[in-house]
Amino acid sequence: MTRKEFLRQLEQALSGLKPEAVREILADYDEYFSDAQADGRDEAEVVEALGSPQKLARELKAQTHYRQWQEHRSFANLTRVVASIAGLGVLNFILAIPLLVYLLFLTVGYIASVGFLLSGLAVVLAWGSHSLFGWPQFTSDGSGWYIGRYGDSGAEMAWRSERDDHSGQVWIDKGLLMLEPDDGDRFELKTSQGALLLVSKSGGKLAVDASQPAVRELARIDDGQVRIDGGAIRELKLREDSGDVFTARVDDGKRLETLDVSAGGTVLKLVASGPNGSISLKDGDSTLEISERSIELKDGMDHIQIDALPGLSVGMSALVVGLMLLLGGSLGLVFCVWLTRLTWRALVAYVKYQIELVSGKGGENAAA
Repeated sequence: MTRKEFLRQLEQALSGLKPEAVREILADYDEYFSDAQADGRDEAEVVEALGSPQKLARELKAQTHYRQWQEHRSFANLTRVVASIAGLGVLNFILAIPLLVYLLFLTVGYIASVGFLLSGLAVVLAWGSHSLFGWPQFTSDGSGWYIGRYGDSGAEMAWRSERDDHSGQVWIDKGLLMLEPDDGDRFELKTSQGALLLVSKSGGKLAVDASQPAVRELARIDDGQVRIDGGAIRELKLREDSGDVFTARVDDGKRLETLDVSAGGTVLKLVASGPNGSISLKDGDSTLEISERSIELKDGMDHIQIDALPGLSVGMSALVVGLMLLLGGSLGLVFCVWLTRLTWRALVAYVKYQIELVSGKGGENAAA
């Protein structure tokens, strides 16, 4: 191989490096040929001493990438050095495979740790939101029947129909239980003494009836609505013309106790207070039951049940699981960071050792 052919092949093998770096390397080896010829050595002898231009180019690339990494120590530059070293020979490439597998597992570890951390954070924040802000809230304003907020007026809604005309409503306004039934609807209200108060609408006309005159005085018709002292009512039952039934009860402390809804084949039962609070929702063959001790879902042949931790409610179990996820994610993330630092140091030591080997071999070639 002639000098010109050697330099041409070396230039092709150095593709990927910056043009100025390639020109500098070619100029050095062109000068090396000139010095060797001045010492009486012919081109063939110099080419034989230098070896394969492709192999020499791989060594020079590794050295160049190593210098770039020393000037700017980034992960991208280190990756180029490792790739260059892996390209020096089959053995180095085989040794690089376990490293790539290890880096893959390290990446999976990062993803899993961050996933645990975010999941735990979401669970703890949800639990904290319920504890601090009471959502969903089943407490009372003193008159009972409180479930949520209604509209922009600030009225507290106990129940609202899903009908398009927004009628058939029940809500609390300044301690008064407000009723606005549809035609054919009937309200049955029980007082704390067990007396019955009936509110109905037929032919567009509201009617109020009671088993006792004193109970009748609790209700007042005003502008198409019935206003009742909510503090005196313990149970409300709405029977709609469609056959749907809504029932709500409050306890002696005027807190919502139970809620029963039956509409279109769907049955919802809510026990809102006491140690055995629960929610049961049935829709055909599907059943969802949430209690203090478990969450159970049945859907045809499928049956999923999640039990609380021993001695804890579902809510406290969720908090404990959330905290465990937070702790596990945090520890996993710290461990991954520690492994990353250790891996970085090991890679730096390995790269330095390999480059010293390559540089020493290059020096021997030059000396030859």
